[in-house]
Amino acid sequence: MLVSSAGIYHPPDPPFDVEGDLSYRRIPSSVTAAELRYADAHYPHDCIDADLNCVFPIDRLTDLVRGEHIGGATEFHFSTGFTMALRDFRDNTVPTLVAEVVQQRPDAVVLTGG
Repeated sequence: MLVSSAGIYHPPDPPFDVEGDLSYRRIPSSVTAAELRYADAHYPHDCIDADLNCVFPIDRLTDLVRGEHIGGATEFHFSTGFTMALRDFRDNTVPTLVAEVVQQRPDAVVLTGG
């Protein structure tokens, strides 16, 4: 499973509010990096503009599954956006997100930042 704070989302889900957003997005593991977007104004985007996999390696994970190097991926991955409301994020968003992660029953979680 991938979990990121890089503001990655899958249209038609709405983009994150770049001024601050306490929500998260569920990203189907069946999509490719080309189908994903990012909504962020708080880190350099040179590498992500060249290859979204540098912050959300969904295509690399799919390659590992197809090559039978790993057994599979969870049905969904997750992403959060930027927020300065860290206490609210910790107290409200994180517990809800963790509950969804646990529900997917991943053997491993790759965490990435933006």
